[in-house]
Amino acid sequence: MSVLKNGMMGFLASLLLLSCEKWKDPSPTTDPRITSRKYCNDPQAVNYNWDFPGVADSTVCIYSADLFEGNYTFTDSVYSIDNLLDTSKAFQTVQLQLIPLGKNKLKLSGYCTNDLFFTTLRNGITANADTTIKINDSTYAYGQLFCRTQDTLTGTITRLSDSLTHTLSIQWTVVSDTAIRIHKGRATKL
Repeated sequence: MSVLKNGMMGFLASLLLLSCEKWKDPSPTTDPRITSRKYCNDPQAVNYNWDFPGVADSTVCIYSADLFEGNYTFTDSVYSIDNLLDTSKAFQTVQLQLIPLGKNKLKLSGYCTNDLFFTTLRNGITANADTTIKINDSTYAYGQLFCRTQDTLTGTITRLSDSLTHTLSIQWTVVSDTAIRIHKGRATKL
C-alpha cells in the first residue's frame, strides 16, 4: 500500500510540475490620458504638477507674475499715519500698467515718472514691494524709491480672488522727509 501511496504522490507531484507555466507579464496598457494630458513641471509655477500624470510641458505653466499682468485704473485714497483722509490727495485716479519681468517679478508703470518693482508670491495672490533695488553690480538702494528720492515705498498689491472684474487691492506706506502716508485703493483691469 505504501508503494501505491508513494507512486500516487510522485504522480501528483509530476502532474503539478507539468501543469505549471512560467508567469508572463501581460502587455502594458497605455492610459490615453497620460499621453495626451500636459502638465507643468516647474516648481515655481502656480500650476505646478496640475494634471499629473501626463507629459511634462513648460508651455502650460502659469507664473504668479502673469496673473497680475495688464492695464488697470487705480483710484487712490491717501491717509495720514493717524488714518485721517488727506483730502488734498484723496481719490486720485491713475492708469497703471503691470508688466511681468520674469516668473515672479513685476514692474508697475504709470503712478510715478519712475517704475516701481514688486515680487509676487508663488500663490499668485500677493505682490510685495521690493525693498532692496539693485542699482548696478555693486550698489544697492535699501527701500524702494517712490515718486521722488526723499520717498520710500513698502506695501502690497493683492489680487481679489472673488472678483470677476480682475480687481486689485493696493496698500502702500510711503515714508518721506515730511510725513508718512498710507495709500489705499482698488485697481480694476481695463
